[in-house]
Amino acid sequence: MGPGLPPALVLVVLSTGLAVATESLSNPSYKPPSVARANTRNVYYLAEEKIELDCIAEGSPEPIYRWFKNGVQLNLSTPENKARMTLQSNVGTLVIDQARTTDEGTYQCVAENNFGKSLSIKRNVQLARMDPFPTTVIQTKRALLGRSEILTCTPPNSIPKAKISWIIVSEGDMDYRDEDSDEGFNFVNLDNRITMDWKGNLYITNVKQEDGQDGDKYVCMANNKIVRSFNQGEDKILEPFGKPADEPVSLLWHSDLKVLGLVGKTAKFKCIFAGNPQAKIVWRRKGKELNSRMKQSKDIFDFEIKRVKYEDAGEYVCEGSNSAHDKVIRKTFVLTVEARPKWVVEPKDLIKGVEENAEFSCEAKGSPEPTVQWYINGNQIELEPDNPRRKLVGNKLIFTNLSKTDSDVIQCNATNKNGFIWADFFLHVLAIPANVDREPLPRLKVAEGQTITLTCQSSGKPKPTVVWFKGTQPLTGDRHVVQDNGDLLIKNVNHKDTGNYKCYARNRFGKDEANGTLTVRKKTKIDSVPLDLELIYGNEATFTCGAITDPLETLEYIWLRDGVRIEEDDPRVSINDGTLTIIDINSKDTANYTCMASNGLDNATATAKLQVKAPPDPPYNVSLRHCYANDALLKWQFDKNQENFSPLQGFIVEYNTSFNPDNWVTGARPSADSREAKIKLSLWVRYNFRVKAINEIGVGKPSAINPSECKTPQGQPDRHPRKVQTVGDKTNFLVVEWETMPQIEHNAPDFFYNISVREKDGNAVMNLVETDFTVGRKEIFINKTYKPYYIIVRAQNIVGQPDNKAQEILGYSGEAAPTVVPSNFELDPDKNVTATSAGFRWDPVNTSTEFMQGEYKGYKIRYWKKDQKETTMHEVFIPDSVKEDSRRKRRQTADNKMRAEVRNLPSYAEIESDVVVVNNYFSSEGSNIVNFSTPEGVPSAVEYLDALYRGSTHFLLEWGEPKEPNGNVTGYKVGYKKIQGLEIGELEVSKTVTKRRVFLGNLTPDTAYRVYVWGLTQEGQGEEYYIDVRTAEHTSDLVRPIIDEVRAAATSVKVTWQIPDIEGRPVGALSFLQYRQLTKNDWESVPEEEHEDFWQEIEGLKEATPYQVRVVTKTGQFGTESYQEAASDPRTFTTTGVDTFFPVFAYLNANETANNSTGAAKKANVLSAGWFIGMMVAIAILLLILIIVCIIKRNRGDKYHVQEKERLRGSNPDDGQDHFNEYAKSDENGVGQSNSFENNPEKMPLEYDETDSMEDYGDVDPGKFNEDGSFIGQYGVQKSPEPANASAMSTLV
Repeated sequence: MGPGLPPALVLVVLSTGLAVATESLSNPSYKPPSVARANTRNVYYLAEEKIELDCIAEGSPEPIYRWFKNGVQLNLSTPENKARMTLQSNVGTLVIDQARTTDEGTYQCVAENNFGKSLSIKRNVQLARMDPFPTTVIQTKRALLGRSEILTCTPPNSIPKAKISWIIVSEGDMDYRDEDSDEGFNFVNLDNRITMDWKGNLYITNVKQEDGQDGDKYVCMANNKIVRSFNQGEDKILEPFGKPADEPVSLLWHSDLKVLGLVGKTAKFKCIFAGNPQAKIVWRRKGKELNSRMKQSKDIFDFEIKRVKYEDAGEYVCEGSNSAHDKVIRKTFVLTVEARPKWVVEPKDLIKGVEENAEFSCEAKGSPEPTVQWYINGNQIELEPDNPRRKLVGNKLIFTNLSKTDSDVIQCNATNKNGFIWADFFLHVLAIPANVDREPLPRLKVAEGQTITLTCQSSGKPKPTVVWFKGTQPLTGDRHVVQDNGDLLIKNVNHKDTGNYKCYARNRFGKDEANGTLTVRKKTKIDSVPLDLELIYGNEATFTCGAITDPLETLEYIWLRDGVRIEEDDPRVSINDGTLTIIDINSKDTANYTCMASNGLDNATATAKLQVKAPPDPPYNVSLRHCYANDALLKWQFDKNQENFSPLQGFIVEYNTSFNPDNWVTGARPSADSREAKIKLSLWVRYNFRVKAINEIGVGKPSAINPSECKTPQGQPDRHPRKVQTVGDKTNFLVVEWETMPQIEHNAPDFFYNISVREKDGNAVMNLVETDFTVGRKEIFINKTYKPYYIIVRAQNIVGQPDNKAQEILGYSGEAAPTVVPSNFELDPDKNVTATSAGFRWDPVNTSTEFMQGEYKGYKIRYWKKDQKETTMHEVFIPDSVKEDSRRKRRQTADNKMRAEVRNLPSYAEIESDVVVVNNYFSSEGSNIVNFSTPEGVPSAVEYLDALYRGSTHFLLEWGEPKEPNGNVTGYKVGYKKIQGLEIGELEVSKTVTKRRVFLGNLTPDTAYRVYVWGLTQEGQGEEYYIDVRTAEHTSDLVRPIIDEVRAAATSVKVTWQIPDIEGRPVGALSFLQYRQLTKNDWESVPEEEHEDFWQEIEGLKEATPYQVRVVTKTGQFGTESYQEAASDPRTFTTTGVDTFFPVFAYLNANETANNSTGAAKKANVLSAGWFIGMMVAIAILLLILIIVCIIKRNRGDKYHVQEKERLRGSNPDDGQDHFNEYAKSDENGVGQSNSFENNPEKMPLEYDETDSMEDYGDVDPGKFNEDGSFIGQYGVQKSPEPANASAMSTLV
């Protein structure tokens, strides 16, 4: 029954209302009281402690609080109550100190002011207590092993209800110390064998020896957390006895078969079954499947339905069974679902004006249907005086034509047998002049076509009437609608709606007005919509969108994915105005993409769909339905929308084990229609499972691992090791090998291999053990060569050996090297030695086991390059039986000779060869050695081929020498094929060259080619080597060369350069040098060259002159679109000559040229300096002394070695010619004339070879540069070195 006021309270309430001043009723700050809802309805307390009952209310004027106990008002001013009971300051919270038993009861708070009374819910206040257990003697119960046993408990009376549990207490245990905590107790562990009913009795469904607890007591304990007390009672000792026997299942206890469930709460059921073996309990629902809210507890006895719904009503069955008997016991429960009252529309406070109407609804639902009771100021409405303006219609309370005296606090209570709900609310009637609370915006700018609102929210009691004007014209019609709150709604605005708007609000007590301006702009429109896309994952998706808007506004684009704005924090996503790009798309990118064009006033949208064909999404709800010793049943769910737009082809069920958790093994491949799979299991393994889906695109990501692990029991191994054999690679040992067994096949701990060995002609058995399961080899020392043995290898674990018998094999102990050696090994006279083959013959050997010391297998012919045996030796096996293959042929002929042909010999080589006889593992000593030579052959493939540079129409290629020249390499052939898609064109042979670098031109830009290189000898073309390479795009700029080194001589200069390798940039087809004197502006060019080498020489320069040089590279024909050109940065240098002996002059000359008049001034200043004149005089004197010394040494007969060498070659070093390009020499001293060949005819050479002299001393030989263009040395290669005793003086000159 809901809360209500007794007659005593009714007498207190004025029947005609309170006289209230008009000013107060018209003040909106005044309102009736409203009590805040309490959190709890039941309050428990302890004697002599404090009780605190909250009551806080809002209202104006401040409410007055009163409390009622059991329907009677508490008089807090009596001496007895005044001493213990007080109200907290400014609120109505009741505080009772030193609580007593007499304070129990039902309490309710009333808050009252001039406008009515508000009531709190009733609260039950009870003294918390718990009685002791009755005194009993210790009861000893004997329990037969395997049977069930019940330990009863009669809980004491307790407020609130005590929690019952069972503990184990030893004889010497002291009383429990901490009354506030249950720590330190030895609780009985409740599991799938031991449980409690809802009364507190303990059930042992299958007694085991450990249930005796070594004589300790089972004690029933009650815990009341409010009184902070643990009471113990009904001690029992359990003595198990007998021998366990099978017991069929039996039902020991069940909860009520008729269960009332309340909507939103939890419904509980319980069945306790006994039996040996332990009973298996299954819960099911008749006629329907269990859903996710219905679960069996871990201890299997309980069944719960959480958050009960009406559709859960029906019959539920618990079934108990075990393997001892086919009997199945069932018990059926009937669940009826009802509901406590719940608000459909909860009444709310109302503030109204005079002459208005008010309506309160107290509509509740529940099962059974709730009854509704109305109250006014705490009195039942039926007891209130009649009010012609108030009427009750069903569950609605209606007021019409309100007056100020209708202000009241109203209560509503909805009740059924399952509970009640209580509402406390007020009606406040005011008289207030009209007022505009929220004026229109001073300036509002919108886009055409919209429906807009101009605000004019007004207040007043009664509710004001609002009228709108545009200028002086009142607004009426379909497009202009005045809302209930005074706002003006304008539909489909256009440019004509631009103007000034004014609103007027008025009621009987006053009026108010406000205005604002409206501006209408053109509408935003999408003129280019994005298109739907269907792409395969990994590709790029691009959506393009275009829009137009009012020219006075700024347009902005926003992209949304399924209605959510896309941010560019994802590196795969880029937005550029109306273009959205997503790279490397995946299945998660499948969505609707919306382009929103906005100018801040309105927006236009267009949507496109992206469907990404990708591997399927992972299956979900993977669950293990059963886990048996040899198989498991796995189930999962997979929806159509997870296929990712590609038909589902099937599933892959994978498992890992505790032995190798990182290795996932395929256990089953169910079809696309399946949602379950059975997987074969091994014993003594812990398994986890996951599932992948497959479609035409590929295999999807794996599902989450099944939540429950599958663990199989122990057993003996299923099989013995396979592939047992002996290996004869170790002399005097019997070596046994077998295929190891992985952990998943051990089936139990303590796994090992048992090896049994018995000699073929003996009876003694040797047994050995290998405990390391990863080892599959056992070496047994027996000191016998190639003797037969019987071997058995068995698998065994702690449980035992496999049921099947292990296979016995015959094997042999280790072999040794044969004791016989082939003889008379020689070239076969009937076979010609070719570039790659030769025939041999030799005398056969005795192949008996005694001489072979093992099983005879054949011969090996060994060959190697002379003096390179360790690095080049090859062996060709000649088998026992007559066989032929591409490398060797072997036969025994009538002359009792063994013959064989060996192919793939190295060409053009000095070869040595011998022959040995072999068994399985060893070879004999080698025969006599045969020496022979192979003629020239064709080369092997080159070591490498590389495109050093790629232009738009050419490649610069370089390759290595052939790995095996097989003769004298005479050159190389270069060719290419054009690649178009998957097709390769015809071979075009470009040229034959002798160098290992070539320029390949006249190609097509941005095209793939397959380029070939073959080595050549006199015997023909060798093996091919090819690479695939693509020409550069013509649109890219050429790479600029970089000058590496400039080497200047008197009248020439040599320049080396490089071209950087920049990805995506082409290089020029031709490179050449340009140069100019520093005093000139125009560049002069040397002839253009295909730059196979990156150096070039400029001749005909002036001595001691500063120049600039640069490297120019170009491609295409001048004047065409394909023409491109790029130049390096210029490099400045000065040629050598007279001035190079005087660096100051050379420096001044360069500066004079570069700086014109300024440089000349500097030169004049230096030449007139005293230090410079003195230095020149000193140098002249030093030169004179050196010349005199040289003349004296010549006249004394000393050899001037350099000049003598020149004369012997037929060249006069003093004839004025410049044979040293790097140093210009004057002949003014006349020394050369005194030692001419004309004056000394005995030194005239037999043959004049000026070329030889130039090669020794000149600087014009390109040999100074490597093939890659780099500079080797300043003076080139000297063919005739200087004599070792040449003097320092002659070297200087």
